[in-house]
Amino acid sequence: MNRRELLQGAGSCLGLLGLTSCAGLSTAALRSGSRYADYQQVNATADSVLNTVVGLRPFRPAGYRLDKEMMGDKTLVHNYGHGGGGISLSWGTSHIAAELASQAKHKDIAILGSGVMGITTALLLAQKGFNVTLYADSFPPNTTSDIAAALWLPSSYFDRKLVSSEFIKQDRQIIRQAFKRFLPYINRPGYGVYWHNYHLLLNQQPKVSRALPGGDDLYPDLSSSTQDNLFGYPYQRFMRALMIDPMLYLPSLLRDAQMAGASLTQVRFDSLAHILTLKERVIVNCTGLGSKTLFGDDSMYPVQGQLTHLMPQPEVSYSYVVPAAEGWLYMFPRKGSIVIGGTAVKGAYSTIPNTQLTQDMLTGHARLADKLVLK
Repeated sequence: MNRRELLQGAGSCLGLLGLTSCAGLSTAALRSGSRYADYQQVNATADSVLNTVVGLRPFRPAGYRLDKEMMGDKTLVHNYGHGGGGISLSWGTSHIAAELASQAKHKDIAILGSGVMGITTALLLAQKGFNVTLYADSFPPNTTSDIAAALWLPSSYFDRKLVSSEFIKQDRQIIRQAFKRFLPYINRPGYGVYWHNYHLLLNQQPKVSRALPGGDDLYPDLSSSTQDNLFGYPYQRFMRALMIDPMLYLPSLLRDAQMAGASLTQVRFDSLAHILTLKERVIVNCTGLGSKTLFGDDSMYPVQGQLTHLMPQPEVSYSYVVPAAEGWLYMFPRKGSIVIGGTAVKGAYSTIPNTQLTQDMLTGHARLADKLVLK
């Protein structure tokens, strides 16, 4: 694959915004008196790199699967295929999955998978008084969800040409439910959920713009501007957005599930037949990409993403997505690191980092940081 393929998709939320990408970094810079004069530069140097990770988003073109079926005497509930929107959607789809599992009226429930969907579903069911066991090969911090960039902006999880109007309608309600359930976690110690300033930057004003996922009212201070924009870009879409740090959020949520009564069992399932040997008569499938082999969903494929974590900078409280010469660049601040990316390579299964791509990202973000010097 070439570098353009590696960098494709970091700005995938643009499709949901109805925006057109424009390649290349802006040649403009901040002017004296800019409203962003107090923004601090990101230290995008090789010395600041903590690590680089690669994750595989579980993409399902027809959208996530959220339903139940019977297999013999087992009730099987599916909650998988959330692509790049997993953490954002987690409270919404997991609430429905928990309701479907509850309808079977069996006290013992098995949850397959310990990513954000599995943990959230387990927590909701344990809080309802069910005997929940979370079965997984790996637990946080060793899941795909741990590698998510985790900006709260549901995106990159369906092909709009393949989904029905019913899916879009239900999805909007799921997004709104998910957002509402995140609110109590904002600034709660140990969970890593907080507001920050988000900037989508383009080289020209788009011809059309759709409402943001779930409705524009979910995004405080949403605005567009064509002057005095971050890094001097000609067009900007700004909002206050939620940042979720998976390295804090997932262990805390897992602890909450255990405190509510959920138990953990480490196991690697190799087939559906193996899964059906479980003693529980209600099974919730949150295996993500594993559903391709375990449940025969051949429509699914991975979308590979690479992130680099830099030394934390508490003074950086803004994020951005910008067009680059080939693809996109984004930066998200966390308490424990600065995250830069990103990539979206369809059908790529490798989780080995590309060192050249890391260097290219550092160079691109360093050039952006230089633009914060007033001219």
